[in-house]
Amino acid sequence: MSEQFKIIRFATIVCLICSILLAVVSSALSPRQEANKANDIKTKVLQVFGVTNELGKAVTGSAEIESIFSERITGLVLDAEGKVVAGKSVADLTPEEINAKDKATGLKQFYPLYIYTDPATSKKLYAMHVSGKGLWSTIKGYMALEDDLNTIFGMVFYENAETPGLGAEVEKPFFQDQFKGKKWLDSDGKVAEFKIIKPGGELNDHAVDGITAATMTGNGVEVFLNDDFTVYNKYFTQEGLRK
Repeated sequence: MSEQFKIIRFATIVCLICSILLAVVSSALSPRQEANKANDIKTKVLQVFGVTNELGKAVTGSAEIESIFSERITGLVLDAEGKVVAGKSVADLTPEEINAKDKATGLKQFYPLYIYTDPATSKKLYAMHVSGKGLWSTIKGYMALEDDLNTIFGMVFYENAETPGLGAEVEKPFFQDQFKGKKWLDSDGKVAEFKIIKPGGELNDHAVDGITAATMTGNGVEVFLNDDFTVYNKYFTQEGLRK
């Protein structure tokens, strides 16, 4: 047997062993990875609701997250018509499913809605998942509404691959905090078009300043916020939830 053949055989055996070990490790870690993904989603939902622990800090412990979700939060999955998808739970949705689009309509297939009930006041807050194209990437976030289903309570953008220092600034507090207190409805109760305007422009109840030199990212955020709110608003209207 030639030395060259021995080397090839040895390398093949090592590769096979490594492949088997990697497959075993990947299979063993898969449940933990899925649990981490689910916890990450729940952490962002709690963040947009402004839920903190006794020390006033973000809730990160798995047990505490699960406790708050089971006691205070109800989840629904809507379709593109604002109707509840029977037999589908927010807990079942993967990050990929949340952003998957129907090829025929171009609309997302699922729209998760989280309803938070304050244990002290029984006041409700509603968090919607919002996402769409910026300039270079899909931007994802959660937007929470007050119980009037009009006033924005909070905004959290949690994932993007926009230009660092420009479009990627959507995740910074200076941009997100502007949304708090803004409105979706005009004085006649009709849905207004929400705007991301150039910094220094004329603001109103339905507009926030964009990010300097990131106009295209702002335009993308504007489009998907309006598109996504249209779907969730169908549910609010159909169910007669708005006060």
